Amino acid sequence: GVGTGGLALSAACGAAAGVVAAIISHPADLVLTLQSADTGTGEKKPAKQIISELLASPGGFSNLFLGLPQRSLFFFTVIGLQFLLYDYAKSLLGVGSDDLNLV
Repeated sequence: GVGTGGLALSAACGAAAGVVAAIISHPADLVLTLQSADTGTGEKKPAKQIISELLASPGGFSNLFLGLPQRSLFFFTVIGLQFLLYDYAKSLLGVGSDDLNLV
């Protein structure tokens, strides 16, 4: 099997990957979230307008990362657990790297 150390390493790598993914994707996700927010008119704001408003507001560029700590914590937990469960299931089923070759 993978062992406790291997499972911990897998979970840590997954958690780190989750945080990196959150940092990279957060500005775009924030814009999409704000775009889908109800404006009262029934129309969506264009992404360009949302970005311009965020950059013009006090805080400037850092406004694109509002809510990043919460998103990072979520991704840290979810992706870390996914990596852990994947390797744990492989260990339980006795699946090795040779079993995963396509050729």
